[in-house]
Amino acid sequence: MHQTVSNPSPTTITHQYASWFDERIDQFIDEHKGRFDSVSTFTKRNGMLITLSFDHTRRNQRHEGTASIDIPKVKSQLDTFTDLYNYLCRELIGRNYHRPWFDPLKPLAIGCLDMNGSRYWRSMGALENPHIHSIWIFNDQVREGFQKLVADRQRFSALKERFYLREMDIQTLDHDHRNSTGEGRATSYMAKFIGHNNSELLVGDDFRVLPISKPTAPH
Repeated sequence: MHQTVSNPSPTTITHQYASWFDERIDQFIDEHKGRFDSVSTFTKRNGMLITLSFDHTRRNQRHEGTASIDIPKVKSQLDTFTDLYNYLCRELIGRNYHRPWFDPLKPLAIGCLDMNGSRYWRSMGALENPHIHSIWIFNDQVREGFQKLVADRQRFSALKERFYLREMDIQTLDHDHRNSTGEGRATSYMAKFIGHNNSELLVGDDFRVLPISKPTAPH
């Protein structure tokens, strides 16, 4: 007698990813908050929900212009997210941000790919207007630098131009706002496309967690 194994629903998968993201956020905050800081106050001070909307016309023109050049592949939206992360680290921490002694200053950034209308899907829908919802957790020093960059209209405009961003919407993260099942509302919203893509696999790369953890050397 054969047993039928039911695949988890997109909603279940979304909850699982959201829970994992929540754990990663809580771990980062616990490692970086002050002795007398609570998780809640640290998050409200240093956590941001950032949505990146791309100028797809300019992105496509740029890719067409490099089509004849011997490059490995066209960059995805999440590749651009990684480039943006590295650029901000360089701007806010310094040109040697990649050195190990600067690791404590690097923000945590979790970016998830999304498509228009995915919150209403029952099954995989049209892959229209790919954009990224992301959660960033800074420390106090780097967060102040980021806020100054955003407040400087010229620098902020140059940043959006550099990464073909139509909009960069920045909101304060409310990590205390939870679903009835315990996951953060923000992480659940961010991961909603992953639940559908997990079964269809129409997009090979649907999230990034930065900085990428380095493997520890064997003793």
